[in-house]
Amino acid sequence: MTWYTPKRRFLICCIAAVLTLASAMILKRYAGGAGVFRRYVHHPIPKSVKGIRADRPWELSGHRYVMRFKISEVDLALILNSRRFKEVSGVKYKNGTVYWDEDASHEQGISVYPTGGLGPDWFNPGDWDDAKAYRIKERNTRYRQHIQLLMYNKELGEAYCVEYQEGY
Repeated sequence: MTWYTPKRRFLICCIAAVLTLASAMILKRYAGGAGVFRRYVHHPIPKSVKGIRADRPWELSGHRYVMRFKISEVDLALILNSRRFKEVSGVKYKNGTVYWDEDASHEQGISVYPTGGLGPDWFNPGDWDDAKAYRIKERNTRYRQHIQLLMYNKELGEAYCVEYQEGY
């Protein structure tokens, strides 16, 4: 009799799935905001950037990050000029999705918390009036989409950044 029976194989797969899920949840919880900022927004971190908060909503394939941080207008301009950001208008947040007007006849959006789960208490872009918004939208060679949306509230000197990449 062999120890590698279908029942044990199933048990091994279940244990591996639980360990994978647990490690993903731990990494999500303890992913440092500064590391996420450096990797997806700008490296080195500009001097005026303070209080970086980051969250990684559950994503089956690809990645999705949400950040909020304090930043000066000068350093915001540094970030915007370092990459191909385009200003967009009509930004609104409802039902877990951030929407903006791509042009006069086309609305675009990123589902931030797609499973209907609530984000952290610091993520409330719906409270911002007249926020400026900028986005990067790219497709790689596999036709997967990469979108980054940067929203800036001049009164508060704060920004949100939503980083979204389909697939792996």
